[in-house]
Amino acid sequence: MIRRLFWVGVGVTVTVVVIHQGRRVVARYTPEAVADRASELGRTASRRTGTFLAAFRTEFGVARDAREAELVAALLAEGQAHPDDVRAARRATHRRHAAHATPAAAAVDPDAQIEAEEDELGYSF
Repeated sequence: MIRRLFWVGVGVTVTVVVIHQGRRVVARYTPEAVADRASELGRTASRRTGTFLAAFRTEFGVARDAREAELVAALLAEGQAHPDDVRAARRATHRRHAAHATPAAAAVDPDAQIEAEEDELGYSF
């Protein structure tokens, strides 16, 4: 008799566990639950992609700037001024001359004039 009671108890316990797990599975695969999980996966993928792109953009910019500095250092002759310094000095000179120039001469775009002068140089950055 005790053996039968034991097996009845085991049967009831297994039945309760199976019913409980079955309800979980059914709830998990209903169309609403599937749609919720799919949208959450989409949000997660979007977040990860955004994070990756931001990190890539930052690392790429740092690497690009470092490589540009290496190339400028390799191409400049010893004692030669950095091109950015030369451009800044030219802009300052053009501004001073434009302040004292006639209105027709002041209408000339200083950046276009600087670019034209740079075309005559033996190098370009």
